[in-house]
Amino acid sequence: MNEFAPNLTEITGSVIGAKLIYELGSLKKLAMIPSSRIQIIGSKKSLFKHLKHNNFSPKHGIIYNHPLISSSKKEKRGKISKVLSFIISIASKIDYYSKKKKNIKTLLIKKIEKIK
Repeated sequence: MNEFAPNLTEITGSVIGAKLIYELGSLKKLAMIPSSRIQIIGSKKSLFKHLKHNNFSPKHGIIYNHPLISSSKKEKRGKISKVLSFIISIASKIDYYSKKKKNIKTLLIKKIEKIK
């Protein structure tokens, strides 16, 4: 993962990054989808329950396992997952198009500190 998608690995870690790529099929597809869809990748059951029975919409899927989301307060998880999916979207685009390592983690930390 460090050679294939270094920016994505820096943000998510190797396991969560690999699960996101596996769920979509390729890094190209991950780079092409919007961040709102990245946020709910892996929450198919709750998404279909929402559509079928008007339950609450899912706030996060695979990225729930990220330490920033799972360790935060329940009322802040939705906002943090939005920010995290936005940064994942940027990191995957950088990895797909340029393969250069950028320092995106500082942007993530600044945005998370504003939320907390």
